[in-house]
Amino acid sequence: MTSTEPVPGSGPETAPDDRPPSQGGRSALVEEGAGVVEVDPDHSGVHELSCAVTGAPIVIRYADVHKAFGTFKVLRGLNLAIPEGKITAIIGRSGTGKSVTIKHVMGLLRPDRGRIWVGPDELTAMPDRRLRAVRNRFGLVFQNAALFDSMTVFENVAFPLVEHGRDSRAQVRKKVGQLLAQVGLSGSDDKVPSELSGGMRKRVGLARALIRDPAFLFYDEPTTGLDPILAAAMDELIVQTQNARPGITSVVISHDMSAVLRTADKICMIVDGVVLHQGPPSYFVQSTDPLVRQFVEGNVDGPMKV
Repeated sequence: MTSTEPVPGSGPETAPDDRPPSQGGRSALVEEGAGVVEVDPDHSGVHELSCAVTGAPIVIRYADVHKAFGTFKVLRGLNLAIPEGKITAIIGRSGTGKSVTIKHVMGLLRPDRGRIWVGPDELTAMPDRRLRAVRNRFGLVFQNAALFDSMTVFENVAFPLVEHGRDSRAQVRKKVGQLLAQVGLSGSDDKVPSELSGGMRKRVGLARALIRDPAFLFYDEPTTGLDPILAAAMDELIVQTQNARPGITSVVISHDMSAVLRTADKICMIVDGVVLHQGPPSYFVQSTDPLVRQFVEGNVDGPMKV
C-alpha cells in the first residue's frame, strides 16, 4: 500500500501518554506500529521494488524494525524505503530515532526485530565479516566533521585510503587533489582543522567521505552550526555532489526544514520511532496535517509537546 498519510496500526500495546519520546513517553497521535507502508509488507528484499515518491528503484529497505535500549523503545515498527540515486531526507525531533535508524543500516546496531536490506543483502542475520564489507560501501559526513586535529587537510582526506593501503602515493595525492577541488578547497592541503571555518571543515569531511567512492553517502545534520549563508552553500554542495555522481544514494538526517526542502527528492518524517509522513518536498509544504505544520513551521504550540 502506498500512502503519504498516516496509516492506522493494529492498536497500542500499552496506553499512550503525552510525554515526549525523549522522556520515555509516546504521542497519542501515533499508535503502536503505525506508520507509512510504502512496500507490501509480505515482499521480501528490494528486488523489483520502486519508490512510490521518486519512481527510482529501492536500494535500502527497513521492514518492521524495532529497537529498544532497556525499557526505552526507539524504533517501534519502522518501515522505510530509500530510492537509488536520489537524496532522501529523514526528519524528526531529537530522540525520535533518526540516528539510530542510520546506525542500523551501517551495521553499527542490530534490530531487536524486523529486517533490513542493502541492495540484495539482508543485514539482519549477516555475520560480522560480511557486515564489514557492506559497511565499506558507505561514506559518512559527520555533524561536526570529526576531523583529526593533529592532521592536515590532506592527511584527513587521505586517511581512509592510507588505512586500507591499496593505492600508491601518487594515486592518493591525485584523488585527494580532485576531491578538494570539487568541494572548493584547492590549495588547503597543508592547513590544519583549527585554521578552517566551520563550513570549510564540513567540506573536508565531505571530501573524506567520498575518497573511497562509496555507493551510499550519509549526512548527519550537515548544516548544524552554520550561518544561513554557509548553510545554503552546504545545501548547494550536497546537490552538486549528487548531480556529479548520479549513481550515489544520499541520505540526509536533519531538522533544518529550509535545507531539506532545498535538497531532498524524498522526505521521511519519523515520529515516535515510525515513519508517519513521507513524500516529495511539495507534500510537506502543502500538508495541512497539524503535526507536519508544527514541525515545518517550528511552532511551540501543537500536537508535539515540548
